[in-house]
Amino acid sequence: MMDKKNEGRMRTIITTAVCGNASHIYQTTIHITGNENADPSRVLGCTITNAKIVDSKFENSNIKNINVRVNGQFEIHVWYEANGDTKISKNIAKFSELIQVENIEGISLSTETDHKSSIITKINKDPVSLGTSVVNISGVPTIAIQVEYELGVEVVGEVRLEVLTYPNNPQQEEDETHISETIFSGEEYGEDDD
Repeated sequence: MMDKKNEGRMRTIITTAVCGNASHIYQTTIHITGNENADPSRVLGCTITNAKIVDSKFENSNIKNINVRVNGQFEIHVWYEANGDTKISKNIAKFSELIQVENIEGISLSTETDHKSSIITKINKDPVSLGTSVVNISGVPTIAIQVEYELGVEVVGEVRLEVLTYPNNPQQEEDETHISETIFSGEEYGEDDD
């Protein structure tokens, strides 16, 4: 039976930790119309650059899942043929994705602007073109670009850890003090007083 004197006590440690993370691959189709009087007949090339995350925020989170809205944008440069000439079009494409993160620590997000929690977002895979084509939308030749990208989020929040602690044994402390005094007294090294 444990002596009451030596019983452990529970202590609470409050710290920040990653409470959940997730990543997801997204595919979308971007539609671009040609410049004035330049209906596209064939796509010659496409590049996607300058992808960035504009902002991220909590949205309708609960004790089981944390929902993170990620907004961002990227630039699309497309070369196409129209009326026998080569034309270039530059467009800014925006995205808004909702990523669901399992709330592994069960943190409570009482408000959407909870200052105890933060979001780390990143673009794991930059947007790339999977293919292009010219399609007819409402009688207008339009360039369709299929794009793929991957987003990742980490939610950092305040967590509480319960730790079992035991008090120091007074006899043990006395023994340790005596040992350290003996070691550092110089007696063991044959030092003489002058």
